[in-house]
Amino acid sequence: MTRLSPLSSLLLLSLPALAQQPDTLALRRVGALQSDSINGLIQDEVIVTTSHLSPFLPIQEQLRQVAGVQASPYSGAPGAQVAVRLRGAASLARNAQPLYVVDGMPVYQNMGESELPTTLGVQSTQVYSLNPLLNLPNQDIESVTVLRGAYETAAYGAQGQNGVISITTKLGRLNQTPQVRYSGYGGVQQVRRRYDLLNARQYAEFQNEAARNTGFPEPFSPTQVAGLDEGTDWQQEVLRVAALQEHHLSVAGGRSATRYYVGADHLRQNGIVENSQLRRYALRANVQQQLTPRLTLDARAGASQTEARLPPENLALNMLTAAPVFPARLPNGELNDDPQFGINPLSQALRQTREPRQRQLLARLELRQQLGQHLTASLLGHAEWNHLRRTSLSRIGGSSPTSERRQLEDRQRRQLSYRAALSYGRTLAGRHAFTAHLQAYRQDVQQHDSSETRTTSGSAQVIENSRSQNEYQLLTASLQTGYTYAGRYELQASLRHDGSSAFGTDQRQQWSPGAQLTWHAGQEAFLKDNSIVSQLDIQAGMGRTANTGNFYGQNFLVFVLGGSGGGGVRATPIREVTTQQDAGLRAGLWHNKLLVEASAYQRRTALTTVSLFGRTDDAGMLHARGLELSLTGTWLSSSRWYAGTTLALATQQSRYNGDQQSWGSSSVQLTADGDPLANFRGLRYLGPDATGQARYAGSTPASPEGTYENLGSGLPARLLGFTQHLRYQRLSLQLQADGAFGHQVYNLNNRYLDDPGGFYDNGSRRLLSRWTPANPNTDVPAAGAGVRSGSSYFLQSGNHVRLSSLLISYELWKQAARSVSVWVGGQNLLVLTNYRGFDPGVSSAGADANQAGLDAGAYPTARTVLVGVRGEF
Repeated sequence: MTRLSPLSSLLLLSLPALAQQPDTLALRRVGALQSDSINGLIQDEVIVTTSHLSPFLPIQEQLRQVAGVQASPYSGAPGAQVAVRLRGAASLARNAQPLYVVDGMPVYQNMGESELPTTLGVQSTQVYSLNPLLNLPNQDIESVTVLRGAYETAAYGAQGQNGVISITTKLGRLNQTPQVRYSGYGGVQQVRRRYDLLNARQYAEFQNEAARNTGFPEPFSPTQVAGLDEGTDWQQEVLRVAALQEHHLSVAGGRSATRYYVGADHLRQNGIVENSQLRRYALRANVQQQLTPRLTLDARAGASQTEARLPPENLALNMLTAAPVFPARLPNGELNDDPQFGINPLSQALRQTREPRQRQLLARLELRQQLGQHLTASLLGHAEWNHLRRTSLSRIGGSSPTSERRQLEDRQRRQLSYRAALSYGRTLAGRHAFTAHLQAYRQDVQQHDSSETRTTSGSAQVIENSRSQNEYQLLTASLQTGYTYAGRYELQASLRHDGSSAFGTDQRQQWSPGAQLTWHAGQEAFLKDNSIVSQLDIQAGMGRTANTGNFYGQNFLVFVLGGSGGGGVRATPIREVTTQQDAGLRAGLWHNKLLVEASAYQRRTALTTVSLFGRTDDAGMLHARGLELSLTGTWLSSSRWYAGTTLALATQQSRYNGDQQSWGSSSVQLTADGDPLANFRGLRYLGPDATGQARYAGSTPASPEGTYENLGSGLPARLLGFTQHLRYQRLSLQLQADGAFGHQVYNLNNRYLDDPGGFYDNGSRRLLSRWTPANPNTDVPAAGAGVRSGSSYFLQSGNHVRLSSLLISYELWKQAARSVSVWVGGQNLLVLTNYRGFDPGVSSAGADANQAGLDAGAYPTARTVLVGVRGEF
């Protein structure tokens, strides 16, 4: 990769700095939040603080509490990554994730995946790494901030295109005696929903009927059919009830000039698939020291090691489609690996594994100096180290134990960042408030990849090795100014310049302006003493962001190629520049007992593909718009009672305009000019014809296949978030529910299970209502009559409402600052949906928004029930 010259680096680093991290950008706050942040300024849109943070629900899934945030796990596997989209899709890139910022510094930009294998036009992401946020136990987090607005994200320029998630870790309080906290829980998980499949006799009868209808010999004799009953339940063989536990111990406190926090965590989780598990060990130490009345030192470090054992990606599909007529084990108890029976899913789960081990280290050191009454300077250094070592074992060429492939992959990412900043703030004549901030920031990244593959067949062994090394650099200079008159009229403006080596020399420079105008109408004389409206802010903003500062595959566009079975994929770099405008209001009613936030936005992303030879081509434009509404009410608040509710609603839509390459008729998704993003395009299924064959819209004798048309998008058009907090004396309840509506999901499992033309594979009980001369009024074709893979027959509505988490706690004992509480809770306890898969909320194509709505045989999602205890001493 191209590096910026040392002269450019020196020029940029010689500039004073703007603390452009989310802690310093916001001039408004929501609710009763912590008053301290990394750089001493108020954060914006903080949605989760310590008291409202679930101890067990992954952080990304708690973001659904915010209007316009969609969080979709790649699968239900332990430690799975989560695709997070703020205000829908802003990018066509393969791995379009938000920018994660921990304690003021961008981190976790190494969330890349491997190639996307294609089966019948459906892609499934093979993820190299685990969820990087496993590095941060929930108990170490003080608050989480979502930055999605036009002005806020513009401050992150070349890294802010997909929004920003800012996380602040804990510190003790000044003059606080050491406080020891323990939090632990244990519980069980089991699959939330199972597929309803044919038993052995139904399977044999179906296979015989399909063979008769297509002119082949019947595979089962009448005697064999008569001797069959339920047969092997492969879901019962492969899935299990699994235990999990987590223990967290911390000490926090402070003196007159010192604040500190130390925490240790251990998570142990067995997966609901046989032979799968997750182990996590994490340590954190934070300290803030007032060295002199004007000089402050802030040092924070966190380290973790996460280990997992996961099954091969195709295990769930094999488990569901395996014939129920052969046993999982032989009479002597050994696994049945007889090749005549095909793949044994239980043997595959026990003998074929992927075992990633991920080590992470985050460390930062900051000095802040007060220069006079109005000026503050800071210097910050930050280091991040990620080391992923993954081993995998797979059988090839059948189930012979002598035919196998062992692969060892080693990936190391090192990031060093430096930031220098100056901040100025002053109020003149009691009415004119000025702020000015300057920042210079440098980020150097190195990545080293190596792999070794050993393929053994009989006595022969082939060894393949590969190595690669890349370096990236990002240099940033930015300026932010603000002016407020009489506390009522506020104007903010920012300008950021990024120089990135992610693209060629002529593509690496990016200017990102931003501006926002706010009218604090609640401070006007006609509203200041109003008994109903206690707060009213109206704002409008604009900003520009880009993806030129994103590394590790976050700026690659994936094309699906046509051909038999989908044809494979091709990736090419894509440069994206996004311009966003938004407007909204925030109102507090009845002494802020009801907070109302509403906003509307529109966004345009200009797309440019970059060839290996530096040539650029216009790839079109991505348009998005939406509405967001949040209602937060405090209905009861007394020494005995508290009741608070938040309802978050959002509508969003995106559309592509341009000449993006076609993907071929074998693919199930095609986004063409004027189509919604993640558009399913195929044949609209109309049911069986008079002979039991599949029939499609637009079919004629001249064109029996039918006419391809848009069948819906994989991106939700509407999102719902609901949180409820209740307390009565020592008893409290915390609930989070969320939903997604207006989208379709293509289920690769049902592509095989529901297809009456799928020979030898098992099927769903939907096939029991198949067409026969005696049963012509059905939507399922006759046995042996295949259905085209790219048809609406295999599409299902993804509409669902999920009870994401529920926690009920009781305070057993309390004395001053010491207390002991017990709680019971659950995750994914209930999902209301008509979806006939494990879960409608997974994203098998990872964070690729252009391939949203795919469930490609994902690891099943679990329902979790937990019992825990918390103590402060």
